Amino acid sequence: MGRIIKTVIFTIITVLFFLGIMSCSDSGIDNTGDTTSDNSTGSADMTSDTSLETEPETDLVEYEDLKYDGTLLKTERVTVHDPNIVYNHETGEYYIFGSHMAWAKSSDLAKWRTFTMSVNTNFRKIFKTNGEWASNGSSNYDIKGNLWAPCVIYNKDMGKWCLYMSVNGDNYYSSIALAVSDKINGNYEYVGTVVYSGFTKNEHIDITDYGLVTGDTRIANRYLSGGKWNSRYGPNCIDPCVFYDKDGELWMVYGSWFGGIFMLKLDNKTGLRDYTYTYETKANVSDEYFGYRISGGYGLTGEGAFIVWDKETGYYYLYVSYCGLNATDNFSGYHIRLFRSENVTGPYYDAAGNEAICRSANDNQMKKGIKLFGNYYFSSLKQSGDNSYKGYMSGGHNSAFIDTDGQRYIVYHTRFNLGTEWHAVRVHQQFMNEDGWPVTAVYEFLGSVISKDGYPMEEIVGTYEYVDHGLAASTQRMGMLDTKTVTLNADGTISGDVTGTWEQRTGKDGLGYYATFKIKNTVYKGVFFKQYDESKSHNEVMTFTLIGDDDKSIWGSKISD
Repeated sequence: MGRIIKTVIFTIITVLFFLGIMSCSDSGIDNTGDTTSDNSTGSADMTSDTSLETEPETDLVEYEDLKYDGTLLKTERVTVHDPNIVYNHETGEYYIFGSHMAWAKSSDLAKWRTFTMSVNTNFRKIFKTNGEWASNGSSNYDIKGNLWAPCVIYNKDMGKWCLYMSVNGDNYYSSIALAVSDKINGNYEYVGTVVYSGFTKNEHIDITDYGLVTGDTRIANRYLSGGKWNSRYGPNCIDPCVFYDKDGELWMVYGSWFGGIFMLKLDNKTGLRDYTYTYETKANVSDEYFGYRISGGYGLTGEGAFIVWDKETGYYYLYVSYCGLNATDNFSGYHIRLFRSENVTGPYYDAAGNEAICRSANDNQMKKGIKLFGNYYFSSLKQSGDNSYKGYMSGGHNSAFIDTDGQRYIVYHTRFNLGTEWHAVRVHQQFMNEDGWPVTAVYEFLGSVISKDGYPMEEIVGTYEYVDHGLAASTQRMGMLDTKTVTLNADGTISGDVTGTWEQRTGKDGLGYYATFKIKNTVYKGVFFKQYDESKSHNEVMTFTLIGDDDKSIWGSKISD
């Protein structure tokens, strides 16, 4: 869609040029570190001649030329857990920041290399305040193994790179610290702490901002249960995602399991909490100290939340990882769920109309969120020469972004069907379906470019391996999903292990790659996409990826005509 919009804008600008008029328009780039702009809304001046200006085309988004032309990319693997991605305009590189002070960078999203920076050696000094807070939860606390899931973003008002670090503590004595640097991989210095959790004694909250926010230095009863932290109500303050909303205001979504996922308004000029923005304490809506609750709660699963504002669709997309992060024990089943909202603070809903918030411990999380993918296998993986040769397991804790050319990506860590807990980073393309939901490409990103005109019938019809990712949401050890076989016939029918109908269609936006399947009583919408598979030879194969109005995702990879 980015290329269609770019063409429309180019035509408009060309016409205006001959009229002697140039105009400005919003960049629409989400969560990028543009160090050449001091505009917090992300807008950019499109011309050096500002003597004549017209109203900006606010309903259009301008992107750069496509970065990739379909050339096969080579991969280099890294093991960054909980990868948070950000693009640095200064260097033209993508950076991912993860748990346990692991970071990597890439110029093409395929070949990654790790690096170190000041945090790796100075972490005890930088996060001293947070380590002291966490030590309240246990007598033998060591901060070294407890620096988890950071988020890095360029703050345009501050002119700084802001690193929001999860400092995990036992018994929920966790906090989210802010450190800043002039360079993305430079010397970070502690600025302050955004939010704390776990407080069970009045004397423990003296170093926090709890009293400043609530006007009370005594802990409210709602945070306590039997003298301990009420984990069904309050979050574990880790896993931050900091982002700009459509108005250029800064927000942080955070939390892990237990009390749910919360959201706080930040101050653009400090990067810390906006103390002028207040919250009502209201069940299943918000808390005076922790902010808005937008997902989960009551001890149910959910962590690693990430929000992307997409100007083209007008939605905020909320990603949350469910279940246990392992692959070999009864804390498994990790996967990503998807919701969206027209308002930054929610409510967030899935494709079936279910809200992300849990209202009791009995809520069925199988019915909350589009499940993007589970434990899957395609036969092309057997020849991959990689850890994925038996299939992927427990993929989750993602970030996502819209690149400067308008292309969408999801970045996550995954384990494998190897009987170990080894993990690695994967990047997949995403495409909007006709209902405005991002569907995820079957294979990792290797440089493939989708055909905006769609694909000839003879390339689509044939036999496919087929995976229905289902809705399972159990933390028990999960096996591999069934890989079935279906045939897309020239008469528009689906036969084989699954039956129904299919069609390729051109959308209202002129893009011809949209796919619609009808299987039993469910309508699935997505795209056809010819892409490189993950075999050693990286064959170009037709695939399909769709999301149903029942919140299930289905994938297919063609194996014969």
